[in-house]
Amino acid sequence: MLYTRIQRLRQRVPLWALLFVALSAVAFAVVSCGGGADDDSSTSTRAKDTDRDKIPDRKDKCPKEKEDGGKWSGEDKDGCPDTIRDLIELGRSEIDKFWRDTFEADNLDYSGPQMFVGYRKKGLETACGAADLDNAFYCGADRSIYYDINFFQEELDTNGDYSPIFVLAHEWGHLVQDLLDILYDENRYSIQNELQADCLAGVFTKHAEDIGLLEERDFDEAVIALFRVGDSDDTPFFDPQAHGTPGQRIDAFNKGFNKGTGACLRDF
Repeated sequence: MLYTRIQRLRQRVPLWALLFVALSAVAFAVVSCGGGADDDSSTSTRAKDTDRDKIPDRKDKCPKEKEDGGKWSGEDKDGCPDTIRDLIELGRSEIDKFWRDTFEADNLDYSGPQMFVGYRKKGLETACGAADLDNAFYCGADRSIYYDINFFQEELDTNGDYSPIFVLAHEWGHLVQDLLDILYDENRYSIQNELQADCLAGVFTKHAEDIGLLEERDFDEAVIALFRVGDSDDTPFFDPQAHGTPGQRIDAFNKGFNKGTGACLRDF
């Protein structure tokens, strides 16, 4: 059909005019398709990504430093490496939301920690005494969680991003015990509370898997963390500082992961 129309035009319009129309149409098509040399959305400009973190340099606040990209790296996606504080804040938010939803589903009152305090050096006084370095703990006297930021940084560097999250989940387990009037039951041994907190951390870990936050290696990171901090085999079960042997702690964690909150409350 197009050929026929051109034949008819040739009978009425000079050849030079037809050539002018044809060249104009080609030029218009090139401009419309964004093929101009000055087009700001060209592939070369749009695709420039110096650190290869899939965030274009024009949107990347740290174009020479790669965004972490892991599931526990947060959602800021500003192109900069996430810090230990970013990781801790994401963990705090997710753990708190999980237990709030869990309590509300059972028509129970829930309140998060009164304070959530990080420290880097000796000298921090709490309602439970001086905070130790290389430590994280729940203080029932003021219903707060305290943690050594350097300790969490070391856990991140040596054991992976879920290791400090797991430590937080364990301490949140003590908050849960406090809310359920379990933590200060005089008929319980310390080791029961510690193993139950490991179990409750396992419950959260399963939740993290269910919502797509848990990566394959994260489960192993939690187990490794427990193995590293378990008691020696000769620690008496009635020792006020007893937390359980590595095997006992891993078993408690697995119980929470596989059987849920009910098993943790029933068996410890």
